[in-house]
Amino acid sequence: MLQFVRSVTASARLAATAQSVRPALSSLLPSKRTINRILFDHDSNITYGKMIPLLTHIYDNLATPSKIEIPKNIRGSDLMVFRKLLATIRTQTQSINSHLFALENEIVEQSAEMGDLDAITILAFEKIRQYLKRETVVSPADKEDYQTAQKLIEELTDLKHPLVFKLAGDLALERSMWDQAHSYYTQFLKVENDTIEAGHVCYQLGYYHYANPQQSIRDYNQAKSWFLKCIELTDLDLYSVKAHYYVGQIYLNELTTTPKSESESKSESELIKRAKYHWEISASKGLIESFSSLGFLEMNKLNNCILAIEWFKLGLESDRTDCLCLVGQFDCYFKMKEWPRARKIWMNLNDLREKIESVKKKSGGGGGSSNDIVPENMRESFNRNDALLNSFFSGRENEFKELEERGYGL
Repeated sequence: MLQFVRSVTASARLAATAQSVRPALSSLLPSKRTINRILFDHDSNITYGKMIPLLTHIYDNLATPSKIEIPKNIRGSDLMVFRKLLATIRTQTQSINSHLFALENEIVEQSAEMGDLDAITILAFEKIRQYLKRETVVSPADKEDYQTAQKLIEELTDLKHPLVFKLAGDLALERSMWDQAHSYYTQFLKVENDTIEAGHVCYQLGYYHYANPQQSIRDYNQAKSWFLKCIELTDLDLYSVKAHYYVGQIYLNELTTTPKSESESKSESELIKRAKYHWEISASKGLIESFSSLGFLEMNKLNNCILAIEWFKLGLESDRTDCLCLVGQFDCYFKMKEWPRARKIWMNLNDLREKIESVKKKSGGGGGSSNDIVPENMRESFNRNDALLNSFFSGRENEFKELEERGYGL
């Protein structure tokens, strides 16, 4: 029989997060109506009135989990519905509240202690992931936790518990083991194929075919089918929002990849319309990539620079570091012959380039790289913007020359 014992590291983590005074749980949760809708979406048998007191009890005792008492009529699976509620709130708000995240973790711990297989699976893979990420010598306790997690995963695999295949696929994909990830996801769908979790797996299979580094496996038609299946099985959560984005990208790609014999039934305007439809859905849920995509679509395909600029502005409101939206604005203003505004964007981009170059010089002067200075959570954005700015300034020399001739140089 599978058994879970709370690890020492988990207890230490809770103690560490309990040092500060927590705000009231009611101040962190959305309205009753929103919570009821989320519970309905997850087919929960637990009512709002029954859930909130228990959630509050767990929340108030995060520092002392031994004082948490779960009513006998509450199962581990019921607690995991609470966890799904908190995860949904996190996704919808696109933010992580440390107090709610601690509550989410404790719910998983409590559910695992009650024998819930999903919770045990989540914690086992969390331990595996932590162990694999370590860059220092691990302690005997860490090694023992890792071995215990491995044993639990083996037992869960023998039981063909669906979530073990999904999380194994996720871990394999994180480590760029694409074929192994595909195998795990396929095994998941053999035991569960009509749930929200199955929709998430369909998204991963879509991404497998969309972004696979092996050119022979990359297949946009297959990817689109899996993404659409994800959309069918899920509500507008993060997976389906991203699926909408990629479906839009695939439709736009078809403008250049569809053979002429087929394009007669798929006119350019129809493909653009479909791409726009899916991107507008993903943009409505705040997916940052959607704003620049819609902006360039309006500018380059629909010749509507005014609307394009609005999309680019929305993108910058969502992410002030999005250089692509600044580039899009420059192109629009130049196309509209709005020289002063084009110059202003040009100056902003030049300032950004100088700041990036300054960081690179500081790191290079010591024989290191920009990664030594730029925080880890900002490196991807830093490197992406660096490459984008280099492309922008090397690819628009004619535009810069014309602005200078008109008296709008830097």
